Amino acid sequence: MNIPNKLTVGRFILSLVLIILMVFPYSACGWTPGILGTTGFTLIDLLCAIIFVVGAITDTLDGNIARKRHLVSDFGKFMDPLADKALVNSSIILLAVYKPDYLPAIFAVLFIIRDLAVDGLRFLSATNGVVIAANKWGKAKTVAQMIVLPFIFLNGFPLDYLLGDKTYIFTTVLIAIALVLSLISGGIYLYDGRAVFSNMNGESQTGNGEKKTDGR
Repeated sequence: MNIPNKLTVGRFILSLVLIILMVFPYSACGWTPGILGTTGFTLIDLLCAIIFVVGAITDTLDGNIARKRHLVSDFGKFMDPLADKALVNSSIILLAVYKPDYLPAIFAVLFIIRDLAVDGLRFLSATNGVVIAANKWGKAKTVAQMIVLPFIFLNGFPLDYLLGDKTYIFTTVLIAIALVLSLISGGIYLYDGRAVFSNMNGESQTGNGEKKTDGR
């Protein structure tokens, strides 16, 4: 397994560790994570933020290394976006559950629906021999998510020193920007893939016609 693919697999592992850290029942073990000094976040928050940032860095590294060293593989093409989804979407869902003041649940729902729609379209496109290229809006969405989610893991730190109890407004605005970019890029993907839906509709009509002919 080459280096880019190892980084991709590593991102899956980081995602799993992050999920375990977030959902582990610490109180059942007699320990409750406390706030670290005057920071406003716990040790678990800090570890999750670090893991997320490291995962985001590997996302950048594996693609760059694969292209520069000509190590692009079918495994990487298939698994890299899945690893990205595992890291980002699991973080979004968990943050919506555990930190709803900073990431409203409706935002998480819209992020997930958009990704499901785009992934479904890409699958249908691939089965029809059509490749839908990534667009700049999608890349901008990913960058925006990578920037705002660590802030949310840390409850807005260090912005909370400046904004106080209004910090949630800033993080909500940032995640809203990421959501808008996500929906725009999703709309572009769907528009670019409209030919796939047209082909499917044509095949469906042909199939119905054939059934009627057989019935006669």
